[in-house]
Amino acid sequence: MTKRSLKPPPHAVLELFHSAPSYYSMVARLALCEAHLPFTSRLLDIHLARQQLSPAYGRLNPHMTVPTLRGPGLLLTDSEEILRHAARHSGSAWADDDSSLRPGIAAAVAGHYALSIETLTFSRLLAGQPWLTPLLTRLLTALVRTLEQQARSTPDGGAIALAKANRNRERLQIFAAAPAEQTLAAQRAQVADFLAGLPEPPGSGCLFGPRISSADVVLAVLCARLTMIGEGRLLQRADLGAWWQRMQQRPAFRAADVWSRFHRRRFLAAVLAARHTPIEP
Repeated sequence: MTKRSLKPPPHAVLELFHSAPSYYSMVARLALCEAHLPFTSRLLDIHLARQQLSPAYGRLNPHMTVPTLRGPGLLLTDSEEILRHAARHSGSAWADDDSSLRPGIAAAVAGHYALSIETLTFSRLLAGQPWLTPLLTRLLTALVRTLEQQARSTPDGGAIALAKANRNRERLQIFAAAPAEQTLAAQRAQVADFLAGLPEPPGSGCLFGPRISSADVVLAVLCARLTMIGEGRLLQRADLGAWWQRMQQRPAFRAADVWSRFHRRRFLAAVLAARHTPIEP
């Protein structure tokens, strides 16, 4: 397999703060690569060092999440904003530019963002390895405490930190309320419904014709995640399976470092690289 690289391209004026294995970071990377928007990679360690919770990053992205795209006069703080920016920049090169296709593309993108990728991923992990449940519980509990402490030390009361703490409490409740297998079954059903509602792509094209679209971007990352966690069988439609094979051959897919399996060495390399990421302007 060709080694992928996210070295800063010449004359890049955009900085992408992201995490190598992060699902929504992959959406941002693929959108930017498909739009031919060069960017400088700013890796963050969101798992061990939790750099997304640092005061410096919080000033950049108050949501304390990845990805964030920064440039002259530009600050986008989630993958959906970055996806829209890439589509606008691409103009007629993307199918999003066609007013007759735009409603269908928008519906597909909205359907994707309605899925809980994190719940799907963790329920699949816990269903296969139930011994990890206590570990996940401890990690989420520790994260809630960290966020609550951070909120108490913030002059404005830390509303965003508290909101993030509450979201993690909700995650704890999800995995405590039902066995992982039951949660996974519900997530599988939601993904299957989403995939069943997608249009039939033409034999050699993208979802909405010969041009790439925002829907292709998010679906490609979803397919990669399904493959990574061993849920590729959800992609039962032959037409979508053929589309997925075509997407993996696109130069942008390879350049964007979209993970369809977990890469331990690349994960550790990204953690080390993140130590040197400049966050302040």
